[in-house]
Formats: sequence, C-alpha cells, structure tokens
Amino acid sequence: MTESNTKKRQYMALAPLLSLAAIFISPIASTLSPLVVYFIFRNKRPDVGKVALRTADLAFSMQLWIILISLALMMGISINIFTANDARQLMNSATSIILVIFIASLLFAIYKAFNDEACEHIFSFKIAERVFKLLNKKNKT
Repeated sequence: MTESNTKKRQYMALAPLLSLAAIFISPIASTLSPLVVYFIFRNKRPDVGKVALRTADLAFSMQLWIILISLALMMGISINIFTANDARQLMNSATSIILVIFIASLLFAIYKAFNDEACEHIFSFKIAERVFKLLNKKNKT
C-alpha cells in the first residue's frame, strides 16, 4: 500500500470520525464538521468529498428522524392516542435507537473508508447529495 493510498483512506475516514466525535459536542456539530471536510476536499479529492457529504447527510437525516418522530408523538398526544408520559418514554426509546443506528452507521463508514470505499447510508434522506448535484448541474450550464 502506497503512502498516497494510505493518506487517501485516512482522509476518507476523517468526516465520519469528526461526526462521531461531534455527537458529544452538539447535534449541529455532527452535521457541520463533515460539511467542512466536504468543502475542503471536494475539488482536490472527490472521493473524500463524497464520503464527507454522505456523512453530513446521515447526521442531518438522523436529526430529521428525531424531529419527525417527536411531531408524530405530539400529534398522538393531541388526538388522545396516548398520554404525555407515554410519549416521553417512546421518545426516549426512539432517540436511543436512532443514536445507536447513527453510531453504528458512522463506524461502518469508517470501516469502509479504511477499505477505500464510500458507504451508502440506508437511513439517510440524501438531501445534501441532491442539492449539490443540482448546483453542480446548474454551474456546468
């Protein structure tokens, strides 16, 4: 394995590692840190940018999942499907499950990065990828 290939793999693992570390700082930091990596590497190392963008997408999607679940629970409370106490317990469980999925996805992305592959995240809404694809198409025309 050449030094260049080793560095590439390390750079590819940078975004998921930063996002994983940032979970304990702030949910926003777990999304913004991979975006910073994306903007630094998108032109110099497109494969690193791809991993970073997918990681940012995953972090943002996990936050959206939590918001969607909390909105569904609030609606359930408002139409008397369950009590606020039940909703609180469900939200705690849902948040824990989402956090475990997020951490497992990031660990899998780190593993794939060290094997020189970009990871597809099944729980991601892929919003950032779609937006940047549209912007790139618009800039090329």
